[in-house]
Amino acid sequence: MYSSKMSIPPPKILDLEFKEPLLCGPGPCNMWPSVRQALTKPVVSPLCEEFFKALDDIRAGIKYVFQTKSNLVLAISGSGHSGMETLITNLVGPKETLLIATRGIWDERAYNVANRYGIKTIVYRIPYNTTFTLEELEKQVELYRPTALFITHGDSSTGTVQKLEGLGDICHKYGTLLLVDTVVSLGGVPFFMDAWGVDAVYTSTQKALSGPAGISPVAFSARAEEKINNKKHKTPFYFDINLLAQQWNCYGNTRSYHHTMSPPLVWALRQCLRELSMETLEKSWERHAKVSRHFYERLQRLPLEFLVPNPEYRLATVTTLVLPNGYNYNDVVKYLREKHNIIIFPGLGPTAGKSLRIGIMGVNSTEAVADAVADALVDALQMLIKSSL
Repeated sequence: MYSSKMSIPPPKILDLEFKEPLLCGPGPCNMWPSVRQALTKPVVSPLCEEFFKALDDIRAGIKYVFQTKSNLVLAISGSGHSGMETLITNLVGPKETLLIATRGIWDERAYNVANRYGIKTIVYRIPYNTTFTLEELEKQVELYRPTALFITHGDSSTGTVQKLEGLGDICHKYGTLLLVDTVVSLGGVPFFMDAWGVDAVYTSTQKALSGPAGISPVAFSARAEEKINNKKHKTPFYFDINLLAQQWNCYGNTRSYHHTMSPPLVWALRQCLRELSMETLEKSWERHAKVSRHFYERLQRLPLEFLVPNPEYRLATVTTLVLPNGYNYNDVVKYLREKHNIIIFPGLGPTAGKSLRIGIMGVNSTEAVADAVADALVDALQMLIKSSL
């Protein structure tokens, strides 16, 4: 009946089978077995009691992992970038000022997002293999008195972790909100939203939480909530926190419909938070620190250098390494995948062509995984130099 009108034939989509790799790049990470199982739970309506209970469990878990008593906590339907865009667009309006402390690609992405909404952006940049001092950040905040300061806690493009304790007090002294990216740090290193005076924070599930990408927890302080409630600009509908707070029942009296969330991702996030709650944050932080120390000891036996020279600035979840002269970063990445089925990444943004990025986090944060990666690097360094002679 319709054949005469069909100009495009059905594609031949074949089964795609492959052995699951060991995901040791800066993300995604392999999933907890229980999270994989959670993804198979039934799809349910966004307006049924089972779904509401799952959202309540997630909110309790988000409060725990961010260490906040705030009620304005929920998860955005989208990757980590959706969390970034939610924070920026709800808290900073057109013609207002966002100061961006830049040392890696995610700060550059924040700059990109802000500019698309007509926000005045000021960039304060330092070398990518170091971090900011509180003194230099205070000078910038005092000088520009921005509406908000955006900073990345753990940066997966550089392998650095930023000290945040005391920064919230500095920001509030000058009437500035503190916005923080914790996508690759949360669960792997200590983070205290309330104690550190963080006003808005986001993360995502595919890193140290060991879940699938696609859903991003966010949290807002009382200061941030006041700014949201009194903002003069319109927020994108999909990222409107006032509307999302009603869907997530943040204040205990609403069950409004905003959009249809993905039930598999909701079940997965709930299980990620459950795994971390059962282990406890303290034990997870200790585990990541112990495994990273073990990995560093193995690496020090190899002709490699750390991209980040100061150990205090190194991120426990992602290690960045410099290869000896004569090696190609993409060749090493390719060798580990083809010979060992281990995925690591080359540099990104400011570290492109300058480093390997190796993530050992979440369910993969074990000495066995660290040894597997170190052994694969030993093999790559031996074989690739031979093949180039």
